[in-house]
Amino acid sequence: MILKSEFLNVALHVLSEKKHAMRASEIVDEGIKQGLFSDKIAGKTPHQTMKAKLSVYIKKNPDTSIFVRSMPGKFNLREYVNTKDIFKATPILKPKSKEKVLVFNNQWFYSNTRFQGITTTWKAYLQKLIRHGNCRYMSRMDAETNNNNKQILTYVLVTRNQSVLCYKRGNYNRVEDFLRGSFCIGFGGHVIDADADLFSASDYGIHNSIVRELSEELQLPDKDKKRLRKGIGLAVVGLLNDDSSIVGERHFALVYKYEVSDDPAWDKPERGEKSIAQLRWFNPGSDIAPIWNFEYWSQLCLRQYMPWLVVQTAAYRIRRRKIMEPPHLLCVLGEVSSGKSMATSILAKKYGYLEINSGKILAQILGLPPVPITPRAEFQEAAWRYISTKEGPEGLALALLEAAKQTPSQKILIDGIRQRDTLLALKQLAIHTKVAVMFVHTTPDLAFEFYRKREAHLTVDIFDFLAIRNAYVENEVRGLISLSDVILYNWAGENLFQGLVHQVMSVIGGTTE
Repeated sequence: MILKSEFLNVALHVLSEKKHAMRASEIVDEGIKQGLFSDKIAGKTPHQTMKAKLSVYIKKNPDTSIFVRSMPGKFNLREYVNTKDIFKATPILKPKSKEKVLVFNNQWFYSNTRFQGITTTWKAYLQKLIRHGNCRYMSRMDAETNNNNKQILTYVLVTRNQSVLCYKRGNYNRVEDFLRGSFCIGFGGHVIDADADLFSASDYGIHNSIVRELSEELQLPDKDKKRLRKGIGLAVVGLLNDDSSIVGERHFALVYKYEVSDDPAWDKPERGEKSIAQLRWFNPGSDIAPIWNFEYWSQLCLRQYMPWLVVQTAAYRIRRRKIMEPPHLLCVLGEVSSGKSMATSILAKKYGYLEINSGKILAQILGLPPVPITPRAEFQEAAWRYISTKEGPEGLALALLEAAKQTPSQKILIDGIRQRDTLLALKQLAIHTKVAVMFVHTTPDLAFEFYRKREAHLTVDIFDFLAIRNAYVENEVRGLISLSDVILYNWAGENLFQGLVHQVMSVIGGTTE
């Protein structure tokens, strides 16, 4: 079913997938995480837009709305709510889909040397993809709601000598701002059917897409418009595939470099869209910055093509200092092999925290031995079955609180909560106790290196690891960064990360035992 509003389409997909009531902000967060919104969605408060769209739709269609309010502040689909509490629904007709995007089948990708990250050996690969009829156009919404196809994007680095143009996307991006940085060095987007014409059949309109996107996003001098149409200064430099996230699994980028003309207008570049913010040149020497300032694709490109522009080091961000002062329950969260266990070990050994491992508590509830006695994949599946039930999140939260009551300390550390509802239930149930959150984050490629070192006895490749990292039970972990009080960026190896933990504890007033 496709609705007229993009926000309602996103809500329909997310609620159909999650099958439980959600706040408008949670629906938007999940929609952004899955890449369901269009490239150019702007505005600082789309969660308010989502709430308004759902409210108006329910009001206009009181008897037929597929959306209902199931409790104050939460929305659900009519089919998942007790019939005695709602009106009888009637089918809504499906309007025609508008935008079509260029895609290719995942099976072709798997059979032609699947890779993770950036590859610079692109010529033969791209020729097979483009020249041999492996691409086609399909509905944008259909492409975004299944993982059978890769959508082709253009990702253009706009350069001037050793400098690169960077910006901050003015979209609502609460989770991603913390998780993967807020600045970007890539311009472009989807290749759409409107880009293809009689003169671009050989490349499915890819070149036209680059010209269109750059012309929309930037105020291009006339000289550069002419150069771009002719392909002057524009060159493919690599291919980018990132299967480390739900969005990445559905996208595949052609990385280009465009060296601008000598037009003086480039001294003060101007944006062409309101979603482009803080547009400026990122210069060598004067502008070297921590790599965590940039979103992940930009990190990959900076490390590959412009390493002189960034410093790759450990870093931290303190968002709420007061809550980090004991007595409290300190939840240490992070994705698989982020460095969470190392942070937990340091806090326990050096700062007097007593650890409660949520995985072991959950194992007791499930009646299973914990990992690694129970294989990780088997444990993850059982954990997901339990935690996705209505009683699961609160049941785990109560068990964690009961374990905390048995712990004779004012400094209790809970390691490894995986779901938002569990964390929120813990905060709600711990009425007289502060619940603080420390989130440890690292990039997928570095996490794989940590995992491979830790699990040296196993034979795993990057895709085996990503399958573990992206399992259903792990799917909400990265979004919990938006609820964190302290963020540790583990991007420089074990030694620097250990020093980072000590540095953060000294700043917030932690004392060693």
